[in-house]
Amino acid sequence: MRKWTALLLAMVLVAGMGQNLLADDFHNPFIKDHMTLDERRQYLGLEIPEHVKVYHEYLDSQEPPVLLVEDDIWDWRLRGGVTPVKDQGQCGSCWAFAGVGAVESAIKIAEGFEWLLSEQQVIDCNYEGRGCNGGWCSLVYELFSYEGAIEQDCYPYYAMDHYDCEMDTCVIMFFLEGYDGIQNNIDAIKNAVVNGPVATGLTIPDGFHWDCFEGPWVTSDHAVVIMGWDDNMCGGQGGWIVKNSWGAGWGDEGYFYIPYGSCGIGHYTTQPIYESNLAEISAQPAEMEIYVPYNGQSGDILQITNVGDGDLFYRLRAQQAPWQDEFGYCWFDSDHEQGPAYQWVDISGSGTDLELDSNDNSGFLDLGFDFEYYGETFNQIAICSNGWASFTEDNSTASFNRPIPRSGAPDNMLAPFWTNLDPEAGGNVYFHTDNDSRAVISWVGVPDDWEEGTFTFQIVLDAPNIISFNYNSMGPEGRIDRASIGIENGDGSIGLEVARNEIYTYGETSVCFEPGPAPGMFDWVDLSRDDGQLYGGESVDINITASAGNRGPGTYYSVIDLYNNDPDMKHLEIPVTMVVGPTFVDEEGEIPMRTGLYQNYPNPFNASTQIKYVIAQSADVKLDVYNIMGQHVASLVDEFQEEGVHMVNWDASKQASGVYFYNLQAGDTEYTKRMTLMK
Repeated sequence: MRKWTALLLAMVLVAGMGQNLLADDFHNPFIKDHMTLDERRQYLGLEIPEHVKVYHEYLDSQEPPVLLVEDDIWDWRLRGGVTPVKDQGQCGSCWAFAGVGAVESAIKIAEGFEWLLSEQQVIDCNYEGRGCNGGWCSLVYELFSYEGAIEQDCYPYYAMDHYDCEMDTCVIMFFLEGYDGIQNNIDAIKNAVVNGPVATGLTIPDGFHWDCFEGPWVTSDHAVVIMGWDDNMCGGQGGWIVKNSWGAGWGDEGYFYIPYGSCGIGHYTTQPIYESNLAEISAQPAEMEIYVPYNGQSGDILQITNVGDGDLFYRLRAQQAPWQDEFGYCWFDSDHEQGPAYQWVDISGSGTDLELDSNDNSGFLDLGFDFEYYGETFNQIAICSNGWASFTEDNSTASFNRPIPRSGAPDNMLAPFWTNLDPEAGGNVYFHTDNDSRAVISWVGVPDDWEEGTFTFQIVLDAPNIISFNYNSMGPEGRIDRASIGIENGDGSIGLEVARNEIYTYGETSVCFEPGPAPGMFDWVDLSRDDGQLYGGESVDINITASAGNRGPGTYYSVIDLYNNDPDMKHLEIPVTMVVGPTFVDEEGEIPMRTGLYQNYPNPFNASTQIKYVIAQSADVKLDVYNIMGQHVASLVDEFQEEGVHMVNWDASKQASGVYFYNLQAGDTEYTKRMTLMK
């Protein structure tokens, strides 16, 4: 809470200074700022202490080194050694930005990946208590060497100081080995830059500009990062390629070019020392399903292992599962164990062709039955040509896909492929209802506005509240990454976004949305420890306990975010499912009961197979078999059954080889799985 309070305070103070800093700016790699040079000069902030001056005077008194690389041009922008330009804003923190920038480049050169590190950590936590009032770059290296470096995402920049150090709220990414001081000599600096960018100081006088400014050295009041050199620039006299901390809108996209020695550039040059020694995380199991009896608790063990060489630092926290929203809706697709098997419902012969034009809405169509959606009941639906439908929006034709959820039309939306589509240019949009319990909306062969691709997908509504999106054929690859897929409630405050502006599927995929218990607080998940450090080869067992409390029967979802310093897997998500219900005994021992459908055995099978299912509460039960065309081929159960485990055999000796689907309906619960008959 303190950091959010600080963020709001920073916004208020900055607004009072006439700055145009938006809340989103604090979540971006750099703060958007457009100060004049005179305004900038108020916040230069490099202050060199006497002992640092003495040390560099000693370095400068030594014999100049031999130049190791005689290239006319050396530019780390062309060699993959730069990270984004940032903006220090109205804070004299250039020293922190220069030191951090040099470290970021050292990491990228050594490892090939980009870590954006926290300048605010440096300001809040450096050993000298320096901040917006000024400091020097070695404070960055000392902090990263003894305490470790933290990501900007976890410890964002506020352009303000005087905050308590909160490093213990984040994960350490790595430790720096130290740093070297570099002699103020062109060849010495070039020799260092070949290994990686260096931080240095210079004077910023009146009239300073980014393109080969020449000026005297008075005192080093600004810190920057030398990214390379060009011996042919600045009228042939040569100069440095320099990364500044005044935002990407200043200079040449945040860079400037300056003749060798101009404004005293090269004084107090330093270079961080980073040695590759990375941690690598492994966690087992990849997901957990914990059965918990009413008012009881149960648990599992999460084993974390460092299979790398460097030290692994980690933190764990339980959070809302990304596939469940605050209302309780969950989505699973046919690639997930709990998801539906892909099944296309062909209504091209039975449905009504809506004959929609480009940017068109069908207006309300009668479903012929009641459908429950986000706590409301609807019996009509409106269909938009642009790949969505809504229970309340009969006029909107919103064509540009937006994040889901968001306020504004279309609300109460089902969006299987929300983008700019044009059925007027080809294809058809069909609607079919059986006026009892199922309605289907299909976009078949509909091109996008640019006619770059054609798309065949559908919405299936199964009363009282099950939603499916089926994708038959989507493409081509260059076009299917410009759409939003998901569902949203009536005011745009709650929803589920399956994908947005990314390739989700090429086809033959189904997504099912089912309402479940609202997630509520995550106090049902308890972790025996929530942070730690592992040396290379070490493991630790974390006890994960799920407590039902007074929760009713049902399935509850959470995700454990395992935040760590493995650069390839910084946020490892461990799904945790708690199933609450009464208990029964089967071959797995005593576990809570929930209605569920097991995979048939054997599968594939020849002639006959067994299907096992569980009924949590006595109910009317139907178990049916369908072929791949959706035709009903067998009714295995159709009766009232008591709670417990049930088994039924299907004799398929008279059926042809192929894929079949078996569907269990028990009260309001429904499951479908696929099986393969091979003769």
